[in-house]
Formats: sequence, C-alpha cells, structure tokens
Amino acid sequence: MTSTSYSGVGQLGAFCRGHEIVCRFGYRYLICKPIDKPMDPLLNQPEIALSASSLFGEQFLISRHTWNNQTDILQRIYQYLNAEEFSSSQITEAEMITAIANAIERKQLLVILIDSD
Repeated sequence: MTSTSYSGVGQLGAFCRGHEIVCRFGYRYLICKPIDKPMDPLLNQPEIALSASSLFGEQFLISRHTWNNQTDILQRIYQYLNAEEFSSSQITEAEMITAIANAIERKQLLVILIDSD
C-alpha cells in the first residue's frame, strides 16, 4: 500500500488530503484529518497510542527520520492542519510540533501506518 495511490496526499493548498511522514524506524505513516481519511478497507486503523497524550505525538514528530522525510514536512502538516498556506512562517519548529501533537491528541489529525516494509 503506498500513499501515492491516495489522491491529494502530499499536495499543497485546498486539494491536500494529508501527508506522508517516515518515523525513525523507517515506517511510513499517513497524517490526515478524519474527513480526508481514504476509504480503503485495507488501510490500518489510526494509532491510538499517539492520541493518548500530546507528549507521545511530540516524541513521534521530534524523532522522525532525518533524511527520509521532506525537509519542510512539519510546515506542510501545520499548513494542512490550519488550512492556511502561510501560517507556519510565523512560528518556530517547536511550536509547530506542539500544535500538531495537540491536534493528534484531540483527534483533529489521524496518524495511520501505511506499511511496515
């Protein structure tokens, strides 16, 4: 299962339906809003552990894979969360991580394992 088969994943602006992020162990995850979750019966369920506390979400985002992700992945996710293209230019990376982790805890964003090659 690849995220490229899901329409809108990785795009910017109004057509964005989520982003792919690689954790430090090399597993690929889809981060999307509940309304944008692909209607794929083979897609895994959202990670419950990350929504238990924003601390787990922060650790997940901080320890992301350094060279397997796009350099601006946090900015893209933050812009997707806020539906605004320029909102990430005014805050630090730590503030973005906190905001994204809080959104994961409140289930405004889902983190779904795509594959575990």
